[in-house]
Amino acid sequence: MPASHIKTVIWDLDNTLYKFTGDQIWAWNNAAANNAIKYIPSLSYDEAFAMANKGWLEHRHSSHFFHVDYDLCPHETHINIIKSMDEKIVIPCADTPNLFTTSPHRNVILTFATRDWALRVLEHSGLLEFFDDHDIFGAENYNFEDKAHSPRGIQMTLDTIGGNADEALFVEDTMPNLITAKKHTNIKTAYLHHGRDVNDNDRKYLDIVTKDTPELFKDWF
Repeated sequence: MPASHIKTVIWDLDNTLYKFTGDQIWAWNNAAANNAIKYIPSLSYDEAFAMANKGWLEHRHSSHFFHVDYDLCPHETHINIIKSMDEKIVIPCADTPNLFTTSPHRNVILTFATRDWALRVLEHSGLLEFFDDHDIFGAENYNFEDKAHSPRGIQMTLDTIGGNADEALFVEDTMPNLITAKKHTNIKTAYLHHGRDVNDNDRKYLDIVTKDTPELFKDWF
């Protein structure tokens, strides 16, 4: 797929424009556990942390089991956890800001985190200047509908920016998010595998498969 066909790049944020570390995963699980024990008195911190870690490992969502087993409000929980997170836990990729200076594309953020988190992380990472304020979308902009199961986020983004799916590239580290987007919009997709194996059955939904954002810039842009 020639890069010249693409006018807009829609970026996921976490583990896409920077890479998760073990410390950050611990911080998400810790924040989820601390939030849970405020509302579920029967849970100890250790029990809550174990549930958060299980949610992360099985669903890449630390609060999953608090929603399913204890009926905590997903929207309120999501907002509370992210408010308590310090963006400085993120370790920016030193190469990425320089790589963005070479990009001729319009850059858009579509994250399942909140817009506030996106703004804080982009500023901390030295990337905020490459995104117009009205091109940064958090989960609250598309009713907190999981990108893995709902196309609402990608459809809302394309509608809001006036983008054509044939001229946009959606960059993600989460395969189900790309599959759902592809099925409903036929947008071009780029999967950042971070060294993970790619199932042959999933490749039909992917236009680009590469290791991470720096590799995407170097190999494709």
